[in-house]
Order: sequence, then structure tokens, then C-alpha cells
Amino acid sequence: MATEKKAWYKRWWAIVLFVIIGFIILTNLFGGNDSSITIQPSSNTAEKAPENAQTYSIDDSIPTGDFTWKITGVSTTSAIGQELAGTFFGEKADGIFVILDVEVENTAKTAKYLTDSYIKLVDSQNREFSPNSVAAVYLKPEGSALLFGQLNPGITKKGKIVYDVPENVKTFDVKITSSAFSSKMYYVKVEI
Repeated sequence: MATEKKAWYKRWWAIVLFVIIGFIILTNLFGGNDSSITIQPSSNTAEKAPENAQTYSIDDSIPTGDFTWKITGVSTTSAIGQELAGTFFGEKADGIFVILDVEVENTAKTAKYLTDSYIKLVDSQNREFSPNSVAAVYLKPEGSALLFGQLNPGITKKGKIVYDVPENVKTFDVKITSSAFSSKMYYVKVEI
């Protein structure tokens, strides 16, 4: 009586190999080298820069582990897209769109995944605003949105990040985290 051989992907060593590879991918995707000096947040998750925290200004380079960020400009608009044949193709803001012009460099030794979720706006009421990736897709020139992608070491990527915020808010802290799992924060004061 012959025994059936298990497929290679059903063997114990293949399963362990898949788990290890998955762990490596997730670590690369969400991990980061957080060895730089940073500001520790309080227990409040949506928080503006603490009073004694070091804050950066527009055009300052901000080392955040595997990436160095720079906010190079801020603009606003009520809609992003274009009118074609009497139909608007794009997104209209519920409040007003704040558009950050950013540069980000991978300072690690390997390729890293970059996402716009590493950077948020926080107003004086400690309300935290996440990027509006749908509106960012309609930015011109095409491809100027900084959404998600792999960035090789030594490469600097320029792009725009869009937020939908209330019209009456004129000052924000841009809160940058070094990775999805990091509790270290970096702040940039911006006015619109």
C-alpha cells in the first residue's frame, strides 16, 4: 500500500518558512529604526505638540528613523479635480482642503514602504486629521500625490498630502510618526 506524499507547501517546514517570510515583510513594512531623538507623546492619542516639545518649521529636515521628512509648502483649496463637459470629476471638501508639499528621503540601508498615514494634522482642540487619499488622486500633475509605495535607500520623493479640515481652523501641528507601530512623534507648526 503506497502512501500519498504531502504537497511541499503543506509540510511543517514550508509553513514555518511562510511565517518567517511574512514576519520579515511586515517588519520591513511597518517597522523602523527609531534611534533618533524624538518627542514622547502623552497618553492622549490625538495630541498637539506638548508645550516643551521641540517643534520644527517649514523647510526643516526632520529625521524620523528610516525617513527624513521636510514640509516645503502649504496651500488650500475647496475642490480638487476638473470640470469636463459640465460634470465635475474630483472631490469637493466638506470644509477646506489643506495640501502639504513634502519631501521624504529613505535614510535606511534597504528599501522601505512609505505611506501618507505617517503624517497627520492636529488642531488646537487636539482633533487629529488623517490624509484624504481619495482627493489626493485627483491632484495635478498626475502622480503628485504621496500615498503609498516602496522607496529605495538614498532616494528622495516629492509629493503632496491632502487633508479635509474645518474652514475656521488656521493653525496646525503636523504630527509625523516614524512608522505605523511607533509612539515617537515629530511636530511642525503650520499656518494657513
